Amino acid sequence: MKNRMFLIILLFVYACSDGTQEHSSVIQNTEDVVEDLTEVSDSEDAEDGDIEDVGPLLPDPCIECKMYFCPPLDSIWQKQICMNICEDPQVLVSETECTEFMECDPTQYLIGSQECTTPDGYPGTQDKVCNKGKIQYTQCVTECTEEACNGLDDDCDEQIDEGQLNECGECGIVPAEICDNVDNNCDGYTDEDLFQTCVTACGSGYEICDEGNWVSCSAPQPQDEICDGLDNDCDGQIDEELECICTIQDIGTLFPCEEAPLACGQGYKTCECTDPSCAEIVTTPCYALCYWIPGVADPCDPLVGMPLEDEKCNNFDDNCNQLIDEDLMAGCYTGPEGTIMEGICLPGEMICDQGSWGNVGPGNTFVPGYCKDEITPQEEVCNGVDDNCDGITDWGEEIKETDVLFAVDWSGSMTDEINAVMIALNQFAGNFSDEEVLQWAFIKGPSPDPSDFTDSERLEIVQNLTGFTDFLTTVGALDTSLGAMNGTKEMFLDAIYLSVANISTNLTYPIIDMSWLGTTNLGNGWGAKVTQSEPALQDFKINWRPGVQKIMIVFSDEYPQSYLVPELDISDVKNAVAATPQIKVFTFSRAGSDQQKWEQIALAGNGKWYQLSNNPTQMYVSLMEILSEACKPGVTQE
Repeated sequence: MKNRMFLIILLFVYACSDGTQEHSSVIQNTEDVVEDLTEVSDSEDAEDGDIEDVGPLLPDPCIECKMYFCPPLDSIWQKQICMNICEDPQVLVSETECTEFMECDPTQYLIGSQECTTPDGYPGTQDKVCNKGKIQYTQCVTECTEEACNGLDDDCDEQIDEGQLNECGECGIVPAEICDNVDNNCDGYTDEDLFQTCVTACGSGYEICDEGNWVSCSAPQPQDEICDGLDNDCDGQIDEELECICTIQDIGTLFPCEEAPLACGQGYKTCECTDPSCAEIVTTPCYALCYWIPGVADPCDPLVGMPLEDEKCNNFDDNCNQLIDEDLMAGCYTGPEGTIMEGICLPGEMICDQGSWGNVGPGNTFVPGYCKDEITPQEEVCNGVDDNCDGITDWGEEIKETDVLFAVDWSGSMTDEINAVMIALNQFAGNFSDEEVLQWAFIKGPSPDPSDFTDSERLEIVQNLTGFTDFLTTVGALDTSLGAMNGTKEMFLDAIYLSVANISTNLTYPIIDMSWLGTTNLGNGWGAKVTQSEPALQDFKINWRPGVQKIMIVFSDEYPQSYLVPELDISDVKNAVAATPQIKVFTFSRAGSDQQKWEQIALAGNGKWYQLSNNPTQMYVSLMEILSEACKPGVTQE
């Protein structure tokens, strides 16, 4: 009995000490170090646990033998201990002496090398070495890196510059279009949308590029001098070498007269233009104040007049109703010739005031020449409309079915940027308000729980995918004035991961096995707690439409972080989006140390990184570039 207790204690010491840990994985053959097993005799002493040597035993399923390290506590010294596992507690059956055992020659360190794969998935090599008699392998080393646009196979996948070349099949940005009759930007069009300023002696205008040549300068051209009070030939002199009776300054001025064709009493005459452009000025016949029809000599009372003419825009009471230039309206259009009634381009309206055509403009004042409510050519955007009125809709493209999801940092640390995003978002989305094929969704976080601002945070689906009207109503009602939430993380690794969870085929952790972090100390004296998401974690799903293109756009001013348990890292999210080709991920962050991390996520999601800005115009331009993804090639309208 004493021997049994001693051996059990000895086995416990070997199993628990640093030098006696089980190491059966490095032992391949034990014939040289294992003694014959002995079985317990049927004697009375054996019943008390004594061990007797009764010779070799036949294989017994109750006997389990394992190798253990032993003094001098080196891995090349081992012993075998056999236990009867059918007994409760287990009974020691046999124990060998410590024996030197080596897998390899310790005098020969380098044995060989072999191919391997790094944790990042790159091919490499590692050495097979002999360390103190044990075979070991060195770390897998590779010269492969992420693919860059340099004409080399950086990631060793036997492809060069894959996913790095621009539309022209070259590295770098796409060349800008220039006027040379060549498709410089490789978009299938030549010299499109090119214009520049041009100047004559009379002023400046614009000219366009046509087949590599600058043509159609809109600047005013010098004309022959006429008697109109203007410098028609743009030489700095007015009405030179002309004997002018009437000038443009005299138009509308009344000169008393008593000559034909006035039939009675005293009348008036003035100076007037012979055409709308006032290229020539003449003196009117002598008529009564209300009677301005040249060549008509009907008698009239100069004090009463005769309403023989409709009111004209001339600062006179033509119809003798005690009103001047009343109720006069005319259509107008100031856009380029050939664009009116094309696409969105529509004429406007002018009214007459004191003999001048124009309309009421800013400040509620009359502006001569102002054509109110006209629509002239605008910058073309991919919205199913001919914005530049050239007869071609979206440059031969049309909108395809697309789900667009925005995820915005709402922690309060980027208030100016959020305001810029919201302004740009409204303008951006408004261009596509009539596109039923587009659906819109919005996620914000971390945002405070309204019932517990100081302690509780949440990730919230503010608006799941819906039409534009519902989307704009919901997003427009958001409060952008919240103060900073001290000590918070920004859970946008979680936002991306959860957004693709119901369509991804490669999630590191199933959502059903995950939970929120709960209360924690961030190490800066502040505690942070995430108690919920809205909706709850297991129901946090974007209602992506099957079979349509999906775009996710993320805005954050921090490095990628996670509140989920198990905690996510960048590789988890990269793998998830890379395995989800249905979605493209675009990221906005500040330039600097965090830029590369957000770039990696965007590239893994077949998207692009953009710099976060508080300039609404810059944000709008970036968003419009992203939504070009929603365009698909169509048939160019002739």
